[in-house]
Amino acid sequence: MPRKELIFFSAIMLMGFLDWLTTVSGVLFFGAAEVNPLVSGLTRSSMLLFSAAKLTAVVLAGFAFYKAAALSRPGANGWHFTNRFLNGGCSLTVLALTALVVNNMIVICRL
Repeated sequence: MPRKELIFFSAIMLMGFLDWLTTVSGVLFFGAAEVNPLVSGLTRSSMLLFSAAKLTAVVLAGFAFYKAAALSRPGANGWHFTNRFLNGGCSLTVLALTALVVNNMIVICRL
């Protein structure tokens, strides 16, 4: 059975990749616009640079959660709250990325 941190890492990577894919396809083929003010300029100037920045952020976020989960594995009494906080953060990240992908798909379908 796969470990929990590997499942969270895979889910974050998959949702981040799908967010990137739906954003790129929406901007390039359907005339959508990136609403994130931090990266909207990149979509207008260089899609390659936008892709590199977006995918790097996804990989780093997934890897950070993976390493944090691996470090919090000891079964000591003080780690219980840390594990709950980490699991909540991973779950919230996956849910937020899922919401972004669903939103991107809705926008693409309406255009």
